[in-house]
Amino acid sequence: MVSEGEIWKLEKDLCRCCHAEGNFENLANEQEIYSDMLRYCFDIDVTPVPGALCAVTYTICPECILKLRDASAFKKQVQLCEEKFLKFYYKKAITVNEQDEPDQEVEDEPEVYFDMDFPEELSPDEDMPTKRKYKIHDYEDDIYNKDQSEDEEEEEKVIKKIPATTKKKKEPQKQKTRAKEKQKEKETQKEKETQKEKEKEKEKQKETDETQKEGALLKVKFRLRPCDYAIEDEKLRCKKCDKLFVTKSSLSYHMKSVHYKLPKYKCYICKMEFMTLTQFVTHKLNVHNIDDRIHCSACQALFKTKRLLRRHINGFHMMGRKYKCPSCDFETYNHKSLKTHEYKHKTVKDYQCRFCKKAFLRKNNLVLHEKIHTGDKKKVCKVCSQAFVQKASLNYHMKKYHPEVVF
Repeated sequence: MVSEGEIWKLEKDLCRCCHAEGNFENLANEQEIYSDMLRYCFDIDVTPVPGALCAVTYTICPECILKLRDASAFKKQVQLCEEKFLKFYYKKAITVNEQDEPDQEVEDEPEVYFDMDFPEELSPDEDMPTKRKYKIHDYEDDIYNKDQSEDEEEEEKVIKKIPATTKKKKEPQKQKTRAKEKQKEKETQKEKETQKEKEKEKEKQKETDETQKEGALLKVKFRLRPCDYAIEDEKLRCKKCDKLFVTKSSLSYHMKSVHYKLPKYKCYICKMEFMTLTQFVTHKLNVHNIDDRIHCSACQALFKTKRLLRRHINGFHMMGRKYKCPSCDFETYNHKSLKTHEYKHKTVKDYQCRFCKKAFLRKNNLVLHEKIHTGDKKKVCKVCSQAFVQKASLNYHMKKYHPEVVF
């Protein structure tokens, strides 16, 4: 272990749980997020540090992973067992065997009358159960303890009842029954309270679900018509923009969003409609002050969609697949950045204009160029109302003819 005065030089990854060095896994792994498991089991927040130490020190070794899995599994086991026990307890589905019960209550014996002239009646019957067999010496002791004045009357029929021991035992039985009744009343009250709380929680969940449903996907009925597309070489071609698609779902989404411009999201507060999820999330944040952005567990960055978060984790935290350029030594964790890099090695201009046959390396440049021929000029000057295709040409116009205007 490194002392406080020395410098800690890391050659490999550092485990944040035991400070071991080696090739370890990241705490924010996609399959198992170990930082959430630490927070769930022990209420410990392991936060990453900024800079170059972020990916190297935000790791965990295999031994600590096994311990953490055992701890989380044991915690889940205890929680499930406790929930199951309480369910059976409140349903009164748990019973105790009477033979194993230590403090077994004495049953009330029936009143039996014996005739002292016939001693055979004092002997216990063989067919009678053991709990109700009566011992002879109990009754004989009562006879011999009488006064001498009563000896003369021994020949007469004496009627005796069962000893008073059972009468003494009836009083604690009443107390026990009262205590049980009070316990049952308390249990019923607790059950009613828990049921009321559960009903309130269900109502709240219904309200939240309804609000989320209103703000979720709109059920817009849209069907592709034969006049919208054509089949060419096992592919679907859009007749409005000549774009090719492999599946009907991608073509229908293209027609809804680009040509028909049907809204996909709707605000449940102001009923405003949006085409993309990012527009919907930014609207709720800016207008209604509702933050639905997703936090990164490794660096606490904010993202509007899960797709952007996954791209951030794969690229920034180096958790995804590594892409290599076939022409040079360039490496990246983002597939789009590799495509933009490949344009540096491209020499053939594949994209040609339909009107003037001018060629371009990138398709985006071709689309902007064709807008000049089609007259699609959306960038308008606010001073002289002159329209342009590109924003760069509008900026050049503002600097040259309207330098006093701040834009």
